[in-house]
Amino acid sequence: MLALAPPFAQAQSIPSPLRYIENGQAASAFAGRMLLSTGSLKLGPKSGLMVGGRYAIETGGPVFVEGTLSFLPTSRDVIDPRRQLGDRTIGESDTDLLMADARLSFSLTGRRSWRRFAPHLFVGIGVARDLAGAGEVDQQLDEDDVFRFGTAFTAGAGSGVRLFLGPRLMLRCDAGLTLWQLSTPVGFGDPEKRPDDDGDPLYSPEQSEWVGGYGLGVSLAWRF
Repeated sequence: MLALAPPFAQAQSIPSPLRYIENGQAASAFAGRMLLSTGSLKLGPKSGLMVGGRYAIETGGPVFVEGTLSFLPTSRDVIDPRRQLGDRTIGESDTDLLMADARLSFSLTGRRSWRRFAPHLFVGIGVARDLAGAGEVDQQLDEDDVFRFGTAFTAGAGSGVRLFLGPRLMLRCDAGLTLWQLSTPVGFGDPEKRPDDDGDPLYSPEQSEWVGGYGLGVSLAWRF
């Protein structure tokens, strides 16, 4: 019947820019960079490159859940509170952060892509742990002055975009904010180490503080 239709009628067919997203699961590997705040006392981990993996499941409609595991090998300054401001950094210590988190994501285009693109928003919670522990430079400090990252709970939120290269192959870019708490060593609150300057961060240190890190990552995924 289409062959008998007038040419002008056949020309009215316009392909839609929306495409249904096939396959409900995806596994991916990613790499990126985290820009970290070290806190008011400069105790926390520094910025660095990260690598990891992600597994995602479409739960229906625009929502999908995912779990990520990432590794961030970096370093931190070793701070000696017995010294004067500006001269408290006595070296660096390795910090190997292993981070695991669960995310709830919302696709802004639903279960479809627009011209193969599908932007999304996400929120998540997780844990981060320093696998390196105390280093050699830390041994120069009093035991109560040694900073230990230990295990920290994390919370995060951000946005991203998925590009569907084919029925199964997908490129993805994400940017987000991750928050965690840094615990101040008990020795930093010793009155005998308190500086005279009330503008010095060590004058009245908090027992803990929340710091943030901005992350940007790119991943290649296989959908199935």
